[in-house]
Amino acid sequence: MKKIGIALGAGGARGLAHIIILEVFEELGIKPHIISGSSIGAIVGAAYASGMTTKEMKSSVEELILSKDFKLMEFYKKYDVFKIIDMLGVSISTSGFFKGDRFITYFKEKVKTYKFTDLEIPIKIVATEYWNKKEHHFTSGNLIDAVRASYALPALFTPMKIKDALYYDGGMVNPLPYDIIQKECDYIIAVDVSSKKGISSKDVPNALDSLFAAFQIMQNSILKEKLKSSKPNIMLEIDIKDVRMFEFNKVEAIWKEAKKYKKILKNELRKIM
Repeated sequence: MKKIGIALGAGGARGLAHIIILEVFEELGIKPHIISGSSIGAIVGAAYASGMTTKEMKSSVEELILSKDFKLMEFYKKYDVFKIIDMLGVSISTSGFFKGDRFITYFKEKVKTYKFTDLEIPIKIVATEYWNKKEHHFTSGNLIDAVRASYALPALFTPMKIKDALYYDGGMVNPLPYDIIQKECDYIIAVDVSSKKGISSKDVPNALDSLFAAFQIMQNSILKEKLKSSKPNIMLEIDIKDVRMFEFNKVEAIWKEAKKYKKILKNELRKIM
């Protein structure tokens, strides 16, 4: 059997599609040799690598979204910044609006281990080292800290300080990190959940939407250039329309769309098996 690696890309709420894609491995009775992830890809990848099943992951997502403490449905209808402050936890730092403490606390309750050494599947988590302005790969130490560093979107979340370094979102440097596991695998699957076609609405975006869109445009440019020099064996470009970066309330629509790509991957993996 070939060593299969899977890279889970950044993309906000659309990254919930990663869970559906990972179902393929369970249904075929195989495990990835290694996982890499950036931002939401790091969150999903770390949970799966720790031993969570996709069923457990889906249940956790639904529990979180429907929780009265988070009030996601109400927040996304109004796009009220004060509701997201309540959901994520207010930051007293000027380096970002939110600490994200409530989410990471919930994640710690669900994930099977906090240590890279105890993972069922090895994972490389990408973050951006701010002071040295370079890409960093977490492969050891505290898994929770690495995940927290990887999704620290600039200006929105406070950065993660680990030892003498300061980390921000991995999507700033490598939104789809398939290249960092190529040498360790025979076959690479890359799952791209970034927004390519944007939102159909022609309304003038608010400040948050403008920030998120700028970030997505940057990520698309990085990926486009990287694909010129190296490509994965399978590139799943999951096209999920009209889902903004933090519209996690659209989870059912995201999962429904992802199932189309799940069939594609399953057929491809059956060929090499």
